[in-house]
Amino acid sequence: MNNMKKPHSTISLILISILVLYCNSIVIAQTTKTDSNLSSADIIELRPIIDSRIALYAKYLLEGDSVSIAGMYASDGMMGCTQGEKIISKAGEWIRSDIENDSRHLTFKTITLNADGDLLIETGTAEARSDAGELKYTFRYLVVWKKEDGVWKLYRDFGL
Repeated sequence: MNNMKKPHSTISLILISILVLYCNSIVIAQTTKTDSNLSSADIIELRPIIDSRIALYAKYLLEGDSVSIAGMYASDGMMGCTQGEKIISKAGEWIRSDIENDSRHLTFKTITLNADGDLLIETGTAEARSDAGELKYTFRYLVVWKKEDGVWKLYRDFGL
């Protein structure tokens, strides 16, 4: 008798799991719809612009230029929980750490780019490599881009 209950409880558990996953997918689908002023075509056209901004960010990191990095942020932008003029010192800390750990060569790869209103929301991955090309670390990130004075700038920037 005891062996008979296990298949039924296993089947019940599987069915409940499927039901929960199905319900979660409906909720996720409903909550990811956005009221965007940017069309899908706009996002496709903006992708190379965002890619070039990311490459510029990586170049400034490699060059150790925290002032230029800070200039890539919107006037009300944030790097993690740091904002305003403190972004320069935060970028400087990151640069010094990468120099000490020989991990100055960063490459960023956009995974998703979506719009919400007039903001772009990017998720991606990054790799840090040594001067010799050895992989030192990887991380994921979430960035919100905001157009300011005709230029897409970092509005919110979080490593995940």
